[in-house]
Amino acid sequence: MHVVIVGNGVAGMEAALAIRDREAGWRITVVSEESDHFFSRTALMYVLAGQLAYRDIEPLERDVYARLRLERVRARAVGLDPAGRALLLADGSRLAYDRLLIAAGSRPRSGPWPGSDLPGVGHFVTLQDLEWLEAEVHAGRGLDAPPRADAHLPAVPDSPYARRPVAREQRERAPQRAVVIGGGLVGIEVVETMLAAGLAVTFVIREEWFWPIALDADEAAWVADALRHHGVDVRLQEEVRSLEAGPDGTVAAVVTDRGRIDADLVVIAIGVAPNTAWLGDVPDLRDGGGGILVDEAQRTALPEVWAAGDCASVRWANGWVRPEQLWYTARDQGRVAARSLLGDPVRYARGTWYNSAKLMDLEYTTVGLVNMGVPGEQRWFHREEAA
Repeated sequence: MHVVIVGNGVAGMEAALAIRDREAGWRITVVSEESDHFFSRTALMYVLAGQLAYRDIEPLERDVYARLRLERVRARAVGLDPAGRALLLADGSRLAYDRLLIAAGSRPRSGPWPGSDLPGVGHFVTLQDLEWLEAEVHAGRGLDAPPRADAHLPAVPDSPYARRPVAREQRERAPQRAVVIGGGLVGIEVVETMLAAGLAVTFVIREEWFWPIALDADEAAWVADALRHHGVDVRLQEEVRSLEAGPDGTVAAVVTDRGRIDADLVVIAIGVAPNTAWLGDVPDLRDGGGGILVDEAQRTALPEVWAAGDCASVRWANGWVRPEQLWYTARDQGRVAARSLLGDPVRYARGTWYNSAKLMDLEYTTVGLVNMGVPGEQRWFHREEAA
């Protein structure tokens, strides 16, 4: 039996480990374009801030592929041949499978505004985004950054793992003024790392308050106050109109419905989308938002094909069918997909949603669905302050 897994993130690797634990003789191939090693995406900010090394954010030992006989293919998947049961790769080759798990994760949403592709503008979702920001802000890569083993891969501009051009080479000095667009968790992580690097930071948020999917208005107000206390210019309910270039061709300003904000570095953090465009127009595979439709056992409509993690659309407690883009839900879906792929009667049933993080000086935990209008919703709140 040959199992092919597209993606070596948490969903893909949890599935690979679970399959190998049960089937010592099966062939397991893990295909990844982004990186050689499984890493914790939620910890990228700590590498950029200089608090952790690259190797510190890898949950598994680097020899795990060899020890568990997981074949590793560093390549870009560009299509699927369901009838021939083959994964199509960017170099023109085909990787045959008996069973396939798509755990391709998500890609950052591109800015819809003119100038979103200027040098000095990027995202903070992928390992390549981390390398870009390190080069922009710190004029180099981390000391223990893994070798760029993907240098041999075909250059594909629309890949979420394509390297962005570094604007620093065109500038006379390092960035001084950063603008972060988007009021979610990635946005505030970037704000904190920019503050740590000594940049002046403006945080532009279209919504009424920061992170409305996880916080209510009062809680978000405390976060905004903490940000302003540290010198962040927090702009709420402000719409971006365009990004402008300076004389050197790099980004120089963000234009909003309220005026012009000087900027020589812009990070767009307006969310992510399922990384599924490479699948093409396979009938009955994806929903309108690009997520791969799966049943309760993470099976797709295609024979012997499963999906898990950020790219899989599952049913939420409030009736939505859409991806759950969280680390622990991807982990759990990967485990369920593995058991389903192994033939177990299993279903994915996410427990109560929870989230916990440190936002500037505020440590918080939220449990349950927030601001989703669930019938019978009740609210309980507790706040504790240091003496």
